[in-house]
Amino acid sequence: MIRTLVWHSCRTILLLCLFPCLMMAEDVLIADFEGDSYGDWKVEGEAFGKKPATGALGGQMDVSGFEGKQLVNSFTGGDRSTGTLTSPPIEIKQPYFHFLIGGGGYESETCMNLLVDGEVVRTATGPNRKAGGSEQLQRAFWDVNDLVGKRGVLQIVDQRTGGWGHINVDDIFASSESQGVPASELSKGPNLQTFPSYPEVGYDQAYRPQFHFTSLKHWLNDPNGMVYLDGEYHLFFQHNPVSNAWGNMTWGHAVSKDMVHWKQLPHAILPYGEGTIFSGTAVVDHNNSLGVQEGDTKTLVAAFTFARNPFYQAIAYSTDRGRTFQLWNEGKAVVPNQGYDAGERDPKIFWHEPSKKWVMVLWVKQAKPGRVLFFNSDDLKTWTEVSQFDRDWVFECMDMVHLAVDGDPNNKKWLLYDASFEYEIGEFDGKEFTTDKIAHRGDYGPNFYAAQTFNDSPDGRSVIIGWMRGENTPFRRENMPFHQQMSFPQTMQLRTTSEGVRLFRWPVEEIKELYEEGITLENANVKSVGEKLSDFQAELLDFSIAFEASTETELLVDLRGQQILYDDGAIHYQNHRVPAPLVDGKVNLRVLVDRASVELFTAEGQYVATFNADIEPGNKTLSVRSNENVAVPSLKVHRLRSTW
Repeated sequence: MIRTLVWHSCRTILLLCLFPCLMMAEDVLIADFEGDSYGDWKVEGEAFGKKPATGALGGQMDVSGFEGKQLVNSFTGGDRSTGTLTSPPIEIKQPYFHFLIGGGGYESETCMNLLVDGEVVRTATGPNRKAGGSEQLQRAFWDVNDLVGKRGVLQIVDQRTGGWGHINVDDIFASSESQGVPASELSKGPNLQTFPSYPEVGYDQAYRPQFHFTSLKHWLNDPNGMVYLDGEYHLFFQHNPVSNAWGNMTWGHAVSKDMVHWKQLPHAILPYGEGTIFSGTAVVDHNNSLGVQEGDTKTLVAAFTFARNPFYQAIAYSTDRGRTFQLWNEGKAVVPNQGYDAGERDPKIFWHEPSKKWVMVLWVKQAKPGRVLFFNSDDLKTWTEVSQFDRDWVFECMDMVHLAVDGDPNNKKWLLYDASFEYEIGEFDGKEFTTDKIAHRGDYGPNFYAAQTFNDSPDGRSVIIGWMRGENTPFRRENMPFHQQMSFPQTMQLRTTSEGVRLFRWPVEEIKELYEEGITLENANVKSVGEKLSDFQAELLDFSIAFEASTETELLVDLRGQQILYDDGAIHYQNHRVPAPLVDGKVNLRVLVDRASVELFTAEGQYVATFNADIEPGNKTLSVRSNENVAVPSLKVHRLRSTW
């Protein structure tokens, strides 16, 4: 296909002058957006930025289907930004205009228009209006035969601030023949209600975590709806069914007998009504409060945020152990928008036995301080606000749990934490949460976010799983069929320390089901430990060491090339400092290593740090070194088998 550039091309002018007979035979390129600016196109507003994009912008799903290296993408600043991009005048000489177009499918809001004499004579939108769409551009055309000989301008428009409030355009050219589909017949994108099951891709890719949960395919983020019912732990999760980038939020679903071996099931709650399904929680309706129980099987009730402005809280229920869910009242609000625009999300619900009420904990967005609303309900359908909790630190994905202090069931405290895992400890009477207003840090790494605990735990344990948020380089670099992972499940306990009551986390005991060969040493030293480890290799690893330390001690633990340094009373890894105070005169360090993660636990779990890691698959060596022959009272190292 021969194309001729209309603007800024001496070669084009010469070609058209020498061979005028080609004007109706060849494709004439109007714009390919491959320059370092928009050239003569006029930019208004913020949506289009100052120059063409090289693909997806921050927070956007993968963008594909464009030509060359650049395209017009109005996602600058997200879907809230608006603007227009207008071409210089064009003489219409060919009967067809062709282009690639994607993004939102909203007439006059996310579109490209052809204007003649100031009037819109042709228009095209992107293909997406409902959740479940794709950022892939599609080839389309206008028949402009009746406009040949006239002059016009192209205007790319983004005037929408809600979902799919952006437009993508590339490779605009004129031609004597039609190619692609008429712009008026662009498909409306995939429908998640009928989206097929994934083909079996397996779990054995080189960088696939082997004892941390990942979706079989595509993006995941927040854990949702964690609950136990009839011998199964349920892990729902934010999932994009069609892409390895965030978007099209549904509730993915997996079940486990032991929180270690997971089986992914079909999607639980799908988008509806031009909105998506944001985070929330699930409970077992032991009292049949909702009134839908069938037979002896207790109903699972899931509360979630319906993400379409203005956001609201809705519920769905399952009478078949979570295999299928029905929207309550067609997915309409059980908690309408409270006036905080799009900043109301992630409901935590649980049963408060002393008050015989259901409780909802809901984060709402406002200028500082941050705010949490507490609601009560008798039937899970009608909710009444009963109190507000204002703190600077609170930000989305709130969770609240009741924990024994030092294992004493007669001395329990409530713990409230947010997505970044800051927390406060206090008292809760079913309506109001009162504390000393001192917030504590819950994780010392960069990759623990939006964590949630299991409701209705069968053995009294409070077990937490977090999303290991952040760019995991090998997943992208190696084109893994999935993206993002969950942390390994950990118990939560409150213990009294010299600084007061604090939260402790520790890997669940079920990790022992994965143990293979190991090393156990007692009353050793760094030299003998190093010698023993030199003959031991492992890919998946549970490593624990207790060593004596002075103010001068430096000790380096090297696990598969991941260098973990003890120095100056702390563990140092990936430019993060994790406190490691002496416990009974020793430093205690536990490390879990998977194919793409490192999790650190010091002081018996008082300090925890969670990291994504880029680990060379072929490096399985382990070593411990120090500037002195440090005493090592205890070393325990276990290879782990895959959970898959």
